[in-house]
Amino acid sequence: MTADDQATEWAALVAWVAWLYDQYELSREERLPLCWPQHPGLVEELRSLKVWREHVYDAPDNGAAHSARSWHGELRQTIAAAISFWAPGCRVGHKPTSQLTDTDPGLRQRWLETGPPQPGTAPAPAPKAAGASVVAGLQMSLADMDAALADGRAVPHSDGLPQFVKHDGGWWIRQFDPGLWLRATDPVQHARLDESSVRMRLADAAVGRHRAKEETDGVRTAGAEQKKGNA
Repeated sequence: MTADDQATEWAALVAWVAWLYDQYELSREERLPLCWPQHPGLVEELRSLKVWREHVYDAPDNGAAHSARSWHGELRQTIAAAISFWAPGCRVGHKPTSQLTDTDPGLRQRWLETGPPQPGTAPAPAPKAAGASVVAGLQMSLADMDAALADGRAVPHSDGLPQFVKHDGGWWIRQFDPGLWLRATDPVQHARLDESSVRMRLADAAVGRHRAKEETDGVRTAGAEQKKGNA
């Protein structure tokens, strides 16, 4: 970016921040410090907000409404951080910050010498025994669960949610990739599945009774019409 480009971009940012200052009443409680141009981090935050808003409002798409809400949420966070994070102590005037070379001239070199952190190595998963369908009581093969469902040892959550099954005192969740069942270990999820299962089974039973009644009424109606026709 040339010097002229930088000057043009800066003038546009200043004009936009001035508009933002008035439009969103940022003079209240000095929400945006007047020394914002002297805080590079805050300048970058405001620059990104400007670009984001232009994208949302100048080139709206199907998600524009959601994006606008997200933008305003980010604006509130930026303004909240303006005084507390980017410019602490600047309510009564700009408070200059120290430069790295002023505080510790050799710090940057020590950073370079330290090097990037080395990521740790995750432990390898325990090998699965050949032919085993259950791993530590938390996994179950599709075939074994089908067998448990067939002989009544496992019960589906409901007609509408067959991917949840109660088996061996716990809830199991069907995984499609890879194809297996996993035991639910979250007690909150377990309690919710217990509660929703009762409601859904009652609903399934009510639907079943309604359908049976409709079929019975239909048979009766058909029989009555047939008798009427024969007469």
